[in-house]
Amino acid sequence: MIYELLHFFGRAICHQIEDRSLLASGKTLSVCARDTGIYLGILSSFTYLFLFKRNQIITIPTIKVSFLLLLFMVPMMIDGLGSYTHLFESNNERRLLTGLGFGFVLPYFMFPLIFGNALDPRSKPVIKNTLDIIIPLIFCSLLGSLVYWNYITYYIIDSLIIFTIVIWFSLWTSLLFLSLRYRFIKWSLSIITSLAFLTILSWLHDYLLS
Repeated sequence: MIYELLHFFGRAICHQIEDRSLLASGKTLSVCARDTGIYLGILSSFTYLFLFKRNQIITIPTIKVSFLLLLFMVPMMIDGLGSYTHLFESNNERRLLTGLGFGFVLPYFMFPLIFGNALDPRSKPVIKNTLDIIIPLIFCSLLGSLVYWNYITYYIIDSLIIFTIVIWFSLWTSLLFLSLRYRFIKWSLSIITSLAFLTILSWLHDYLLS
């Protein structure tokens, strides 16, 4: 039942083509290699920011640093475009690696908007030194390697991926409830709305393929 539930929510955001997905404990992960990389990348940098930046008044990175971060996203764009237009064949190693780079960048722009009071005139850029990039990048690379070499059991890694997907959608959904004062109600509504949205997407996926 857990396997079916994980794949149900994975289906909301992924095509779930088996030969484009990684294995763990002999089971296919609920999202493809590229999406696995994206959400492991998101998990890596978001965890770092949540642990070390959540009580700070921060805003998005400077223009110079933002340009550097965006360079991490280019390989996946090239790989995805080339693959979908049949210019060249990709593989799961490349999909995972480029996905990690793409996902790793996203929280640096999202986190300050939701947690950091980005519009406060006192706010400082979320990235203050190289360690703010290097530490999450090391964690991201390590996590990706463990998954690729099948060192993490299926239910642990797949649950972690789906949990990250739900939390990621919940964070964006929370923007709908900015006017609510009570955090518990705000985040409860955000998670419920996120789960409902992912459920609809999964059902729609099934319907379109039926």
